[in-house]
Formats: sequence, C-alpha cells, structure tokens
Amino acid sequence: MTQAIGAKSRIIYQQEATFKTTPATPNANLLYFETESFQSTRNLIDSKTIRGSRDATQPVIGNKDVKGTIKTELQAYVGTLLKGALGNVVTTGTAPYTHTITVGSLPSFVIEKGFTDIGEYFLYNGCKVNKLDLTVSPEGFQSLSLDFVGARETASTTSFDSTPNDLTKVSWTGFNIAYIKEGGTPIATVTEVTLSIENNLDASVYVIGGQGERYSLPEGIVKVSGKVKALFDGMSLLQKAMNSQTSSLEISYSLGTGDGSSGNEALNILIPELIYSPASPAIAGPSGVFIELPFEAFYSTNSTGSSIEMVLKCTQAIL
Repeated sequence: MTQAIGAKSRIIYQQEATFKTTPATPNANLLYFETESFQSTRNLIDSKTIRGSRDATQPVIGNKDVKGTIKTELQAYVGTLLKGALGNVVTTGTAPYTHTITVGSLPSFVIEKGFTDIGEYFLYNGCKVNKLDLTVSPEGFQSLSLDFVGARETASTTSFDSTPNDLTKVSWTGFNIAYIKEGGTPIATVTEVTLSIENNLDASVYVIGGQGERYSLPEGIVKVSGKVKALFDGMSLLQKAMNSQTSSLEISYSLGTGDGSSGNEALNILIPELIYSPASPAIAGPSGVFIELPFEAFYSTNSTGSSIEMVLKCTQAIL
C-alpha cells in the first residue's frame, strides 16, 4: 500500500452556520500551512471492581477530545481565521474590502485535513480558536499559530469540498512592516513582538446522551498578552512599566500602496490599552543589552470598543 506523504496533504476550512454542522453548500478555503496536529482522542477508563484475582476487567472509552494546532505564516487571505480568533467583523468597501475585526462571539468552523494521495480525509466539526500566537520579527515570514478545540471527527474517503477556494498565499514579512508605534509614537528600536490571544474556551461541556461529543464550546474572557523586546537605550519604556502607565501598541503591515487591491494588501494590529510588567534589563554578555517587557491588554475607554483591533485590507469579500 502507498504511504501518505505530508507534502501532498491539504487543509480546508469553512465557517459553520450551526455548531457541529457541516454547511449544506460547500464553500471551503484552502489553507497554506506548515504543520498541523488535529486529532480526536478518547481516554480509557479503568474499572475499580474486584473479582477475586489481580487481573483487571475490561476498561471503557471516555469522552472525545478533539483539538489541534495549525502553524502557518501571517497571510493576507486568512481573514476568516483572524475573525475566528476574535469573533466580530465589520466590512466596508467593494473590491478591495476593509475588514475591521474586534472581540465578539466566536464562530465555529468545519476543518478537514485530506491525505489526497491515498484518498483519506478527516473532517472536524465544531472547531473554535482557543488561542492565536503571532511572532513579529524584523525579517522573514511572520509565524502564526492557531490552537483549535473541536467537537467531532469523521473519517471519509471523499472530501466535503472537492473544489475549495484557493485564495493564494500572500504573506507579509518583516520587511513589510510599515511601522510600529508604542504609545502612539513610532518606535525604531523594537526587535521582536510576541502576541497571544487566548479565548479560554470551556472544553468540559459534555452532556448525558451526547455519546462523548462536546455539546458546546462557550468562550470565556479573552486575554490579549505578549512581550516587547527592544534595544535598551534609556528608561522610557521601563519607566512606563514601573509606573503602571497605560500605553498602546500598533503594528502595521503593508504591501505596495496598502490600499487592499491585489498586491497591495495591508493589516493593522492595534492594542489600544495595555499595561507592561516591569522587568529590568539583564546583561547577557559583552554585546548589546536588550529590554523585554511582558504586557497585558484590556478594555476601558478606547474608541475601538475592544481590547484589540485588526484592520485587514484585501480583495476577499467574505470572512
């Protein structure tokens, strides 16, 4: 028999109108990815009964645990997944479009990984983004990771969408960062930013009669956090942390003119309100000294109405 090859595999995804229900009309998007770890597992529950010998009686299977991580690059045409990480989107314009994505109720997705060379497919329903991790770096592709929790796995020899939409891969790199602003002012000394969005999904909702499938996946309070690494050239950033001073962070990616047309896609990530955790710089050796400040975002009075806002300009009409 032929062994499946990772290079010939694919991932497609589509938003569900109803949780755990595959859309009646397939309209999936192809995802360019690096690695994935989707699977459904079930633990075995041992019996505690005693029968007069040291041999165990037969165990039974427990609830289904569907989850997985997809690692990829920050791309212009994964807006649906950015919406999946935050929840709310408002779209304006017509080809190109401007999508403003903020914190709201999370959608669910059907995600399928297909081993196309051997004709085997695994379909995952009721998938929500539990965590998004982004690394902003000065060169190369920008690392994006999405942790999902789901409800159901179905194996099949056919795909639920044999002709998914290929929106192509348009990735931003470190050279496409138009600017980084800290406290509303451009800053030129940042060497790395890590950003995490945690939705704190309640993965414990199993009901009697549900045959081990998750009944729902309620989201909790979102936690937006990260770390700014910068050259240590003075006390301004550290002083903000020491004083618990509210600040902000804005990262802007742009190709070409940044108007959202093909080849000119743009993404602006704004954290309007944040607090740094003070951490004085360490001397790691004789070379340059850096400062690394963890931060947490919050919402109080900012005009976006959200603890984080992403504005995506591209030619994709529907998120």
